[in-house]
Amino acid sequence: MTSTSRRRILAAAALLPGTVAATRAFGQGVALADIASFSKDTREPDAIVPLWPAGRMPGGPVPNVKEAVDDQWDNAGLRYRVAEHVTRPTISYFAPTNPTGAAVLITPGGGYSRVGIDREGYESARWMNSLGVAAFVLRYRLPADRWGGGPLVALQDAQRAMRLIRAGGAGRWSVDPRRVTVMGGSAGGHLALSLAIKVYDRTYPELDEADHLLTRPDGAILLYPVVTLGAGTHVGSRMALLGPDPSPEAIAQWSFDRNVPGITPPILLVHAVHDRVVPVDHSLALFGAVRASGGAIDMHLFEEGAHGLGLRGDPAWPISRWPDLARQWQVRNGLA
Repeated sequence: MTSTSRRRILAAAALLPGTVAATRAFGQGVALADIASFSKDTREPDAIVPLWPAGRMPGGPVPNVKEAVDDQWDNAGLRYRVAEHVTRPTISYFAPTNPTGAAVLITPGGGYSRVGIDREGYESARWMNSLGVAAFVLRYRLPADRWGGGPLVALQDAQRAMRLIRAGGAGRWSVDPRRVTVMGGSAGGHLALSLAIKVYDRTYPELDEADHLLTRPDGAILLYPVVTLGAGTHVGSRMALLGPDPSPEAIAQWSFDRNVPGITPPILLVHAVHDRVVPVDHSLALFGAVRASGGAIDMHLFEEGAHGLGLRGDPAWPISRWPDLARQWQVRNGLA
């Protein structure tokens, strides 16, 4: 994207209904202290459900890796677990106390070489539960491990997860199949976007009745997402997804900064203008592409902020109010 195009989209974003550019005002909603509490909560999932029937997982052969969890604590004393070399993809189910019937599939980031568990994962699930939304955190396979299925394995897992959520988990949960949102950050945002855009891509053979259900989410919440794998990309995500020397065709297939189908669900974008990991140009390009397709998209840009903040943003940053914006967007789009 040229600097001129970037300025034009930023200027347009300030004028379009439903968008906020370089926002500095807090919205109404959950107090920041309450939002932070979901990072300190120690509640674990109510159930962990394998995605694939035994011996029938697509995308092989399985690489010679051993699944592990790196369990650390950040400087604020908050747990920071990360899954590595995932070979048994799952969804972790968090049941709401007062369910509304809505659900969310959460796809944490990690550059397609790791998957976050706590930040962008379990913490967001607990927050969604407080709103009555059933939450499912996806632990997906990582293309960086060089599966036989290549970059498709993460999308296979995301598509299967969406179908299992809508199928009801053999009676373990009850959700409205017309109110299932996907939410992801960074490379997890790219995966969520892939799910929202590649709605006609059948990435694996039908295995059971669940695979008759749609994979298209009813909405997408994207936090500082990787959008393009071309110029200005997050190099680590591109390397993990496509390898060291991807073809122009492969880059185009997994980039979403140009042609976006009109069937793409409503999208909410959140990004810091000075994000040093994934440039804000990614969100600007997606905003332009969705607008050109006639799709629905809300974009909220903030001068201050950091990449990968999840619910752990500095309370002094207006971007830390993104959960309020997401909640308002959910209600407005009938996804709450």
